[in-house]
Amino acid sequence: MKKKMLKVLLVIGLVGAVAANGVVYAIEDITSECGIVMEQITGRVLFEKCADEEMYVASITKILTAIIAIENAELDDWVDIASEDVHQVGSSLYLVDGDRMLLEDLLYGLMLRSGNDAAWAIARYVGGGDVAVFVALMNEKAAEIGMTNSLFQNPSGLDETTYNLSTARDMALLQRYAMNNPIFREITYESLYETTSEQGKRFVWKNKHRLLNGRYEHAISGKTGYTEQAKRTLVTSANNGEIELVAVTIKGGNDWNDHTRMFEYGFKNFELRQVLEIGELQMLEDDLLELAGFDRLFVREERSVFVRPGEYVRKHLVMENLDNEEAVGVLEILIDDEVVDQIDVYAFFDAPTNSWWGRIVDWIVGS
Repeated sequence: MKKKMLKVLLVIGLVGAVAANGVVYAIEDITSECGIVMEQITGRVLFEKCADEEMYVASITKILTAIIAIENAELDDWVDIASEDVHQVGSSLYLVDGDRMLLEDLLYGLMLRSGNDAAWAIARYVGGGDVAVFVALMNEKAAEIGMTNSLFQNPSGLDETTYNLSTARDMALLQRYAMNNPIFREITYESLYETTSEQGKRFVWKNKHRLLNGRYEHAISGKTGYTEQAKRTLVTSANNGEIELVAVTIKGGNDWNDHTRMFEYGFKNFELRQVLEIGELQMLEDDLLELAGFDRLFVREERSVFVRPGEYVRKHLVMENLDNEEAVGVLEILIDDEVVDQIDVYAFFDAPTNSWWGRIVDWIVGS
């Protein structure tokens, strides 16, 4: 491995725009005690208020319960309803001991009506009969996602005997992760769902999340929560056709309005802009590549950034020459001198373009 390091700084221009009517929208505070709004693709935080304070989170816990079930079981699995399920306190689907429900139906009841009985039945089933096994999966998944300030002790969000702690930032990371799953998206988008148990009991569930019931046209997913200790908690995803955002509030005041205001702030002040395409890097100074020891460099992924007026986006190439076909460095993407993303950079190793290897590489990068 050669130790020569080369840094290249490329300014690609000023980006961002004001709203169509020329007004720059702002948000200084929200009524909820804590909150955050995050962009779905890049994870950029647009607004935050005590976003890292650990708090009881109530039933927005069920986002984690749902995604673990979706990833670890089949939707058409039959779940036996047990006595311990139907005796869960608080919000309930009124499941019947000894009946059976499809896992998919339980997930709709979990997310639309916040059924604690459904949460327990799902956790018991996916945990192989042991809810504690499922709770361990919850904490493992939280760590995998990067939820560094979270602790889960049950699948429902109840906090009378056990409790779940998290933060606005961690819950936004969770919702962002879950929204990458099309099944989760479909379930949490529904405003009304009807089904029947194996024994013939009919259920009709209307989504408790008001923004998903016509109150906000851009809302596409979310979960409500409430306990006496947690107070109101709320998670929402919204998409205006160009941008997708995640909002979280904990100990809510006028949380419906808080979420709408945060979304409108994001939609009217930011834009998603692609700054990197798959393929060969087009450098401004070709001699810099020669100094690095390569004629051509390429990336295998595309990248976009979420920007607002007055912000500069730059690409910072940090190269370490390697005598192999692995990554030879990273391309950092910066907004106002803060690194917001980075991507591996690869090199052509002087393969003739008419050779079989050269043709393969050219096909990979689309040159």
